[in-house]
Amino acid sequence: MDSIYTYQEFKHLLAEEVKKNFNNTADIEVHTVIKNNSLELEGMIIVEEGRSVSPNFYLEFYYEDYLKGADIGDIVKSITEKYNKMQNNEFGSFNMDINNCMDKIVCRLVSFERNSRLLEEIPYIPFLDMAIIFYCLVTEDKNGIGSVRISNSIMEDWGMTVKTLYTAAINNTERLFPKVFCPLKLMLQNMLNSEDKDMPEIFGSIENGCYNEEEAPFILTNCRGINGSAAILYQDCLKDIGKMTETGMYIIPSSIHELLIIPDDGQLSADGLKKMVEEVNTSCVAAEEVLSDMVYYYSVEKNIIEICS
Repeated sequence: MDSIYTYQEFKHLLAEEVKKNFNNTADIEVHTVIKNNSLELEGMIIVEEGRSVSPNFYLEFYYEDYLKGADIGDIVKSITEKYNKMQNNEFGSFNMDINNCMDKIVCRLVSFERNSRLLEEIPYIPFLDMAIIFYCLVTEDKNGIGSVRISNSIMEDWGMTVKTLYTAAINNTERLFPKVFCPLKLMLQNMLNSEDKDMPEIFGSIENGCYNEEEAPFILTNCRGINGSAAILYQDCLKDIGKMTETGMYIIPSSIHELLIIPDDGQLSADGLKKMVEEVNTSCVAAEEVLSDMVYYYSVEKNIIEICS
C-alpha cells in the first residue's frame, strides 16, 4: 500500500510538479494569505515574466482532495489548466496602473473585530462594528469574480487616500453591482429555479410597486449575491427602503453576502434577534462569511442606522 504524503511533503511535491509543466520558466511561490475573518490559507502562485497578476491556488483544499483519493498528477493538470485559462483572458494581462483601475475599485463590508490583523495591512473605513475595505475588480463573468485586495502599498503607489478610494469605490460598486431588495421567499425561489447567478428578474421588483409588508423578511444584497452586504452603503439605499416600509426596520447581518431587513411592527425583540444571529453565525454560516453578531436598527425619522443596544 502506498504511503500517504504529509501536508508538507504534498506541498513541496505539488510545487515541483507544477513547475515542470512550465519547463522551469516560471517560479512557484507559496505564501500565507489572510482571508476574511483572519482565516489563514497557504496560497501557491505561478510567477511568469511579463505577468503582473497570478491567481492563488489554496493548497489546503487540494490536500483535502488528495486525501480523498485524487491523483497528484490530476491535481497538477487541473492547476495548470486553470492558470492557463485565466492567463488567456483579461486576468493574465491585467494592468494594475491607477488609470486602468480607477473605474474598477469596489468596496466590501467585513467584521472589524474579526479582521484586526488584516486591517493593519490595508486601507479601511470604520462603519458601526464593521469595516469598509477595498478591492480592484479584475474579472467578472458567469463563473465568478476575480479581484485584487487593495493594500496600503497599492494605495500609496496610486497616490490615493482612503477618502478618494471610498469615493471611487462606492460609485463603482453601486454601478457594477446594483442592489437587490426583495422578499426572502422570492430570492430563494429564484435561486432554486435559475441556473443564472445573476438575478435581473428580481432586481427592481419591489421598486416597481410590489412591496407588501406581509412578505417580510426581506433581503438586501446585490445583483450577483456576492459581498452584497455592501449595498447598505449605497446612496439613499436605506432611505428609499424606508419610504416603502414607512416604519423603522431591523437589519440583520445574515453574512457578508446579504442582509435581512425586517420592518419594525412592535412585536420584535432586539435581544431575541441578536441571540438568533449569534446562533446562526455559529452553526450555519461559514466562518469566512460571518459579518457580525450585532443587530442594527434604521430610524426612518432620523435617517440613521445604529447598533441595537
